[in-house]
Amino acid sequence: MPDQLDHLIEFERAAADFAAALGWVDPAAAVPACPGWTVADLALHLGSGQRWAASILLSGTSQQVPQVLRTTISWSDWYSGTSAALAAAIRAVDPDESCWNFAPVDQRAGFWARRRLHETVIHLVDLVQAGVAAGEQVDTGLAVVPAALAADGVDEVFEVFLPRMAARGFAPAVTRQLGVRASDTGDEWTLTPVSQGIAPHVERGKAVGEAVLSGAAAELALCLWKRLPPAVLKVTGDPAVAAGFLTGRATP
Repeated sequence: MPDQLDHLIEFERAAADFAAALGWVDPAAAVPACPGWTVADLALHLGSGQRWAASILLSGTSQQVPQVLRTTISWSDWYSGTSAALAAAIRAVDPDESCWNFAPVDQRAGFWARRRLHETVIHLVDLVQAGVAAGEQVDTGLAVVPAALAADGVDEVFEVFLPRMAARGFAPAVTRQLGVRASDTGDEWTLTPVSQGIAPHVERGKAVGEAVLSGAAAELALCLWKRLPPAVLKVTGDPAVAAGFLTGRATP
C-alpha cells in the first residue's frame, strides 16, 4: 500500500478547493465526465454524500442518502457546511471503531475518511474540467491530484472497488494477470484473476503480468475512474489485455 496519508487533512484540503471552485464556476455549466449533470448537480451529489457519510459515522450503521432540496444559499457556502460536518464526524469517531460501509472490506470508521477524500478529489477534477471556458483547451484536472494521494486512490480502487463491483455482479475487470506501475511514486501492483464473481488477488510491490500499465499516479487514478482516456498510459506486453481492463468496470 502507498505510504499512509492523513486522509482527514487531505479531505479538508480537497473540500476547500472544491468550495473555492464553486465560487467561480457557473452552476449551470455541463460536467463533461457526468453526462446530463450540471455543476449544481455535482455540488448537490457531493454535499449530500458528505452528509450521508457523517450520519453513518455518528451512528455506526447504514443510513439513507438525504434528499436535499436545492439550496437557497450559495453552492459554495452550502457545500462548505456539509464538508465541515463530515470533518467533525471523522474527528468524533475513532478510526478503528466498528462502523458500516458499503464495501466487502473491514467495517471500520476509518474507511469513510479515505472514501470521501477520493470521492471529493475525483469530483474536484470534474469541477475543474467543467469550469474551462468554451473554446479553450480542455483542462484534464491532473494538477489538483497530488501524486501520493493519487497512488492511494489507485490502491483504494484495487482494495475496495474491485471487490465491490464483483459483489454487485459486474463482469470482472481483471481476466488476465496485469501489472500496474506508478512511474512517479514507484508504487506497483499485480492483479491476478481468481474466479468469476470473486475480486482479483492484489499483490503490492511488483508489477508483472501479460501486460503492464504505467503512468503517473494521477494518470492511473483518473483512467480508472474514466476521467482520462486510456491512451495517456504506457502499455508493455499484450495490448489486448490492457485494453480489456481499461474498458472494463473497475469502478462504478
